[in-house]
Amino acid sequence: MKALRALWVGSALLAAGCGGGPRLETRTFALRHLSGGEAREIILPYVYQDRPRAKGAFSAVQNAITVRETSDNLDRIARVLAQYDRPQPSVRLTFAIISADGAARSDSSIRDVEATLRSLFRFKSYALVAQGIMTGTENSGSAQTLAGAGGPYRLEAGIERISGTGDSATVTLRVHLMVPRSGGEFQTEVGIPAGKTAVLGNVLGGSPGSALILTVRPDLLAN
Repeated sequence: MKALRALWVGSALLAAGCGGGPRLETRTFALRHLSGGEAREIILPYVYQDRPRAKGAFSAVQNAITVRETSDNLDRIARVLAQYDRPQPSVRLTFAIISADGAARSDSSIRDVEATLRSLFRFKSYALVAQGIMTGTENSGSAQTLAGAGGPYRLEAGIERISGTGDSATVTLRVHLMVPRSGGEFQTEVGIPAGKTAVLGNVLGGSPGSALILTVRPDLLAN
């Protein structure tokens, strides 16, 4: 009897060891807008590669990702990918370089930002000297050389992140302005609500007591 009992206990332990893990399935997700590498970073927390006896796994190519996981986790991954595998919104960045000095003049083209400038600085007048427009998506960058009085001006901008949608969207920008003639430059990273004009900063102008001020307005474009 003792021998039989020992045999039965050993068989029970063997069965538990063989069937203790969850059942896994394999599913391939086609990607329309994300790359395989981008999708990998998004779904990585949902793939349990350290699960005993039933490790999750995945592989990625440029336009698809294949995942081996439980059915519930695969459904969860499908919902997450549906949320992120969408066309990225495009952003139009409208930059203005404004000259500020003590001259008695006004410029109707910057009337919408003049009140803000006067609340930040103490110059008597403001005038638009150069303007540039760039368009891009998240994680993109571009550069332009802008002509204008006191120029040329070298402007580099990168769209780091787009958070939210519609009127609640915020665009995080990295901007670098260089003025070769005066040797002035500045760079900054800032988050700006879409549809709002922001004053980014200023550098010394070409004459004593003057400055050059850079503003930008990000606008989301319909896809």
